[in-house]
Amino acid sequence: MKTFIADLKQYWRERPFIWSELQDGSAKKVRFPTEGKVLVLGPHPDDPECAAMTCRLLMHFGCDLWYTAVSMSPSGVEDRYAIEWGHDSSISLEERKIEIRRLEQTSAAQMFGLARERLTFLGIEEAEGLNSIENLTRMKEHLESVAPDMVILPAGNDSNQTHVWVHQVFRKCVQNITTKKEKPVIALYNEDPKTIEMRHDLFVLFGEESGDWKRALLRAHASQQQRNIHSRGIGFDERILNMNHLRYRLLRERLSTVDGSARYAEVFEIELFDVPSKLH
Repeated sequence: MKTFIADLKQYWRERPFIWSELQDGSAKKVRFPTEGKVLVLGPHPDDPECAAMTCRLLMHFGCDLWYTAVSMSPSGVEDRYAIEWGHDSSISLEERKIEIRRLEQTSAAQMFGLARERLTFLGIEEAEGLNSIENLTRMKEHLESVAPDMVILPAGNDSNQTHVWVHQVFRKCVQNITTKKEKPVIALYNEDPKTIEMRHDLFVLFGEESGDWKRALLRAHASQQQRNIHSRGIGFDERILNMNHLRYRLLRERLSTVDGSARYAEVFEIELFDVPSKLH
């Protein structure tokens, strides 16, 4: 992680940086991190899969990955889907929706290769008021207990209230980690279909075969696949992959030297939270 941070500082003015699954780890300018704890901080179940290819590369090159789903977001499951769900009929519709989302995220994490003990559900309820002292404390304590070197989470300029809240709370809490643990923390803010605006600092390129792999992870969230088909006329998998393909096409138009064998790109805004003593 130290090499990655040193590269960021040295080449910051030369953004955007590009990683590709076809490279061997010696990416031009900003190299892949080869160690460190990476926390994927998803406001909802399914958010980690939006950055799945980047997570796969980070794990491949030696990083230690952890997933956290902040809210179970039962409202994201259609009533009809929950009613037809063939499991415990003795629990309420709300409880069934929560269980559906928990099982879907657990399945997707297992497909990815994440150990079960590295997946956490914080269970923060959106309906109870996100800015409660209890919720803020729970987030703060969780971030400090994990003490990540890198955090992947949605960008802050977003139309989804919970995405915005998680982004804001992370930025409030992260300096406690840099101070108490005396280490810098890197944030990768990923693009989501609901992102309104963000800087494009890092593009992570991947091809069709890896696109199919990511598509399977996204389809593990079957309730979201159905909801997107009903509400948008397109599956959750295609919604995300279409966004990734558009970003790759726009990058190719901008930079003619970009790897032409890729097809998709996950995009991130980067923010470095340095140890306070090193800022002066």
